[in-house]
Amino acid sequence: MTTQIEQFLMKIQSIIGAKVVTDQAGNIEEIHIVSDLRRSPKQILRDVEAVLMSQFDQPIDYKKVSIAQVKGGTVKNEQDPRIKLKSIEYTNMGKTIDVTVTLEKGSDEYTKTKSGIKTSANVMRLSGKAVLDAVEEYLGIYDVFVFEDCKEIKLSDTLVLAVSITSIYHHREELFIGTAKVGTDVNEAVTRATLDAINRHILQLENS
Repeated sequence: MTTQIEQFLMKIQSIIGAKVVTDQAGNIEEIHIVSDLRRSPKQILRDVEAVLMSQFDQPIDYKKVSIAQVKGGTVKNEQDPRIKLKSIEYTNMGKTIDVTVTLEKGSDEYTKTKSGIKTSANVMRLSGKAVLDAVEEYLGIYDVFVFEDCKEIKLSDTLVLAVSITSIYHHREELFIGTAKVGTDVNEAVTRATLDAINRHILQLENS
């Protein structure tokens, strides 16, 4: 089965090498792809997912797929296609506060600032909303995400921040839940939980 999957993956445009790693039960653990630069990693990832589902009825977690792009003997690694938090900054303005969030995707950065009354609960909401604005800028689509709610919960003696995010796109409404462990900054946990909620949805919107 592993050889068959590799042979099908090699039929995808731009792929010049494919290696599938399975566990003892035959479940896919890793997929390693080498491609040229004619197509983007997200396009190749989408085709890999489609082949596995249509030909082998096997869904794959995108985090298990690594894509290395080769040009002139150099390799550009695109193993993790997710957008990530780079920084969060606060500017106190008396009774109000500015929350500035910077996200990064590869070498690109997306920065957004939200301002509001400086209460603990509102700063958490501003942090999440800044993330959503930055994501919308990255996607080039706007008025898609709504920051609905956030709450601290305790699991196994560990403080966790949970958020709920609504997406409204092409007249379809979906609710997404994300979590992050609370460290020294609860607002940073909000930003990470927000990304956790929508990162998979971001991949869908990129390919839509």
